Amino acid sequence: MTLAPKIAMSDDFLKSFAAVPRAYQQAVLGFLAKFRQNPLASGINYERIHDAADPNMRSVRMGDNMRGIVLKPEHGNVYCLLWVDRHDDAYQWARRHKVAIHPDLGSIQVYAVQEDGSHATVADAPNLGAQPSAGLFDALKDREIRRLGVPDERLQAVRAVRNEDELEALQSQLPDEAFEALFLFAAGESFERLVSEREAPVQVDPEDFGAALERDTTRRHFVVLTDDSDLEALLAAPLERWRVFLHPSQRKLVERDWNGPVKVTGGAGTGKTVVAMHRAARLARQYAALPGKPVLFTTFTKTLAEDIRQHLALLCTPQELEKIQVTNLDQWALSLLRRFGYRHTLLYAEAERKRMWQAALVALPAEFDLSAQFLRAEYERVILPQGCETADDYMRASRVGRGGQLSRLQRKRLWPVFAEYRAQLQAANLREPEEAFREACQLLQREKPALGIRAMVVDEAQDISSAAFELIRAAVGPAENDLFIVGDAHQRIYRHKVVLGRAGIEVRGRSRRLKVNYRTTDEIRQWACAQLEGCSVDDLDGEQDSLRGYRSLTHGDAPDVIASTSVEADVSHLLDILAQLQGDGIELREVCVTARTNDDLDTLAASLAQHGVQVFRLEGSTADDHTVAGVRLATMHRIKGLEFGVVIIAGYKGSNAYAELFSRDEDAGVSEETALAERCLLHVAATRAKRHLFVLSRPAG
Repeated sequence: MTLAPKIAMSDDFLKSFAAVPRAYQQAVLGFLAKFRQNPLASGINYERIHDAADPNMRSVRMGDNMRGIVLKPEHGNVYCLLWVDRHDDAYQWARRHKVAIHPDLGSIQVYAVQEDGSHATVADAPNLGAQPSAGLFDALKDREIRRLGVPDERLQAVRAVRNEDELEALQSQLPDEAFEALFLFAAGESFERLVSEREAPVQVDPEDFGAALERDTTRRHFVVLTDDSDLEALLAAPLERWRVFLHPSQRKLVERDWNGPVKVTGGAGTGKTVVAMHRAARLARQYAALPGKPVLFTTFTKTLAEDIRQHLALLCTPQELEKIQVTNLDQWALSLLRRFGYRHTLLYAEAERKRMWQAALVALPAEFDLSAQFLRAEYERVILPQGCETADDYMRASRVGRGGQLSRLQRKRLWPVFAEYRAQLQAANLREPEEAFREACQLLQREKPALGIRAMVVDEAQDISSAAFELIRAAVGPAENDLFIVGDAHQRIYRHKVVLGRAGIEVRGRSRRLKVNYRTTDEIRQWACAQLEGCSVDDLDGEQDSLRGYRSLTHGDAPDVIASTSVEADVSHLLDILAQLQGDGIELREVCVTARTNDDLDTLAASLAQHGVQVFRLEGSTADDHTVAGVRLATMHRIKGLEFGVVIIAGYKGSNAYAELFSRDEDAGVSEETALAERCLLHVAATRAKRHLFVLSRPAG
């Protein structure tokens, strides 16, 4: 009995297809449909490439002057699509690349054996007159270097590497997983941890490509096409590799059955949200037999929820999507309360909130000289988080981190102000979101309604409050695969702080950290991390966190910080930058201009429009649409969760200036938190850039 052929496609094939001229893409699609149906069809003529670097490579005709490179091993019924290009370029690719199964990892590796027609490597470079220096990997034995994914034929070249610059020069001649492991080892990661993240099979057959295609290390770069694979969708957005290809460390988080809540942290660009979305899809498959929507995916804002919903639609099958509810926390909590006749609306309007606090001051005793800002901060940082309902509750509450001392008697005398604010809310039929969370939690604990939620995935955990996490814990009881929580306190921009253990969510032993930034260049990462230098940041569970070991594996230009003096100067710089980018072949839809406030953005939008620059404004309810042309405009808060080839931060006056502006008349505790939030916001905005970052820096004032 002949086994059905196993057909796979590499991420390199998808990348090369994206570069094929549109006039030729239809012919390639026609070939792929035929190839997928039967790779042995008579019309598919496999031709040997006599000077190919790998004897298993064949060429196939995909239309006029277009050739595909296919791996067709001698043993097994396996066909891997590797590359597509014009005739001569496709053959040149085949001459320069080799495909092999790594003897330890068991993964299929594709790597260059020549660069620009030369076999030169770092080991061949002359070092005239220089004293021999220690190798970067002298601490590792040969077998250990191989266990990191290095092919035997590259072992000598790796041994010759003396510093990180030489390692980077060798990057194109190493498989991705080998370069990444070597890079992280050089950056201080232990060999034991690196090996533990990539479980090697007990036995590897270097000729069994069928078995190799099933391993997680291979699935980072190859996808096996099945009857259910949506080939058109795969090719329509081939650069959105996150939909198909996961790093083995990410896939382990996604696929594992966990015996309780899981916390995943990591710096910007490490793929936390990607992991969360894949986890939701996996849970949807696992609980497909349950009625309704057993998987709830929640995040902090409506905008982020809409972005997630659109991405899940690309990632999931229609059947999987039917099992997932995507919502932001406020909407979800309010929907729970509405089921039980809750009449209140959540308060978001800042002007209304300020008016109510001014009205509450009528209850302030004459001996107190306290501002509405101070009292509001006391309410939001002491009374709400600790669920104070009475003056006695408030007198017992902890005020750690608050500015100014208040005795128990003083607190008792102040309580009527907070009671009056609540009365103002009640009269207007309004509730603070934090109070709604607490009331929803109490309702669930009292009524124990059947919610139909088997598992919950929580994104942007750093911006979610303790009351919200207590509600999440009440909605999903302790069980296998109950909660999957991802976040990064270095990106906290809404000043909430949580200790998961105090909210009843125990993650000890189930906390994982992602370290490799797959989005930005290392130059952008370093600049963004420098904005947080000296800041104390938590790990979402009461301990200190750091960005130690956080790295990017790609390199590019250093961020360009340009001194500017006014809006007019900003616009002039913007026009010059946009012209330069277009001259370099970068489409304007890949560029996002971001500013700190909506007012700043309004001014920039009007000025750019006057100069004939097409813009696409990303509002709170507007998703980014790649079919729409024009430069993207968004506030620094709005671009959270997005990424662009180029980010231009315009009219930026410095985090200290904004912290002073937005915490004016506040107490020291609030001012300190605001200053940290502003630095985090700059860090977030900078890390949205994949290749280029420009900062138009203006003096404060």
